Amino acid sequence: MTDPHIKDRLIRFILDFKPLTLLVVGDLMLDQYSWGEVERISPEAPIPVVKMGRQEHRLGGAASVVKNLQALGCNPIAVGLLGQDEPGRQFLDIFRESGLDPSGLVVGEDLTTVVKIRVLTRQQQMIRLDYEGDKTVPQSAKDRLKAKVAEMLPKVSAVVLSDYAKGVLDPELIRFCIDQANRLHIPIVADPGKGVPIETYRGITSIKPNRTEAEAAVGTKITGPESMLSAALLLQEKVSAKFLCLSLDKDGLLYFQDSQRHQLHPTEVREVYDVTGAGDMVVTILAVMLAAGAEPELAFPMANLAAELEIGHMGVVPLPWSEILARIESGESLVKLRSLPFLLKETPDAPSSWVFTNGYFDRIHAGHLRFLLEAGKIPGRLVVAINSDRTITRQRGSEPLLGEMDRVRLLASLVNVDRILIFDQEDASELILALKPKVVVKGENFRGETLPEAQAIATVGAQVVYIPHFPFS
Repeated sequence: MTDPHIKDRLIRFILDFKPLTLLVVGDLMLDQYSWGEVERISPEAPIPVVKMGRQEHRLGGAASVVKNLQALGCNPIAVGLLGQDEPGRQFLDIFRESGLDPSGLVVGEDLTTVVKIRVLTRQQQMIRLDYEGDKTVPQSAKDRLKAKVAEMLPKVSAVVLSDYAKGVLDPELIRFCIDQANRLHIPIVADPGKGVPIETYRGITSIKPNRTEAEAAVGTKITGPESMLSAALLLQEKVSAKFLCLSLDKDGLLYFQDSQRHQLHPTEVREVYDVTGAGDMVVTILAVMLAAGAEPELAFPMANLAAELEIGHMGVVPLPWSEILARIESGESLVKLRSLPFLLKETPDAPSSWVFTNGYFDRIHAGHLRFLLEAGKIPGRLVVAINSDRTITRQRGSEPLLGEMDRVRLLASLVNVDRILIFDQEDASELILALKPKVVVKGENFRGETLPEAQAIATVGAQVVYIPHFPFS
């Protein structure tokens, strides 16, 4: 982001933001993340063998937008379908435990809860398994959905249609939502799915197709700037939206109102862990900012930044305003840097798999790098806690050679470092007690000494691993 005027306005928007109520209508899913390590190739076929570890369940599909809104401090209302099955019960348990209101959910014996299981290793998604019904929604359930939408609409400031093509958003319900929202002068944004003619969305505030969906809608390939604008013009003729949002993967986001008013917002991604959830993040930010009365010229840069941050996470991770604000202020996507509360949210329902180490990491040399390389070989996810500038100055009597953000950038460049914390305490005891790592890593020079964190390590039952000192010149 180079325009300082836009940057200042984005910062001001976040600082002045007041909670809003938004309606999300779409396909609800239960996402399961199964984490493991690849240690060998199967003798039965040329495929990796994943030694499974922890599992985690999250709200998925349209519920990802719901969680995104909640992370931004909004009050989301969800309207969707769940089956009276075990995944449906798990979904409802998580939904309620998250402090979300289930009154808009339609639950039925003749419905099937959609489940997506993702098997992941340290930085890669290996496979996804989908469990779903035949996408046929009984008329009784459709009528209940319309009744829920009609009941909730007068209470909200914007509407999101999140279509994963699982049967909830059929043409009838889409038209009902658009017509009713327009009647009440409420902004309505759609992330369209497959199988519904794009003309169904005619008159919507904005629609966010990705490259593949836009190409299918207009029958042409998007290969460059000229074809991009031609496709957008054809699409706009079909939907007559107030403006289009074309999500063009590596090329960024295209704002398009007409042939004279359009702008491409390029993507600046340094780390791509997982593209899952980027589209949901874009539509979330657009809806929130439209609900707050912001213009598209401000909403698009914010949505683009949030999408860049999202694909730097493994799996779908809701982003608070604080993380987006840090990205705007620093000008960099420091996706590995976390605050302790946010880090704890990454594994709320699973045994900890953290491998923990801490230190100044100020005058970084080859010995530090070798130490972190060896620490990264220990099974688990390596989190490195660094002392803040203030702590180093207090303990050492002089300022660090490298500021804390420079140290973060250096550590973040190492592939085997998964997360970074900055802490102000005299030692890392509080972090260890909160994170409950399975391994705490120290240099060999600490062997035989009483560690400042010894009591905390004993309390959480962590194993201490000492890494040999590597001489360097």
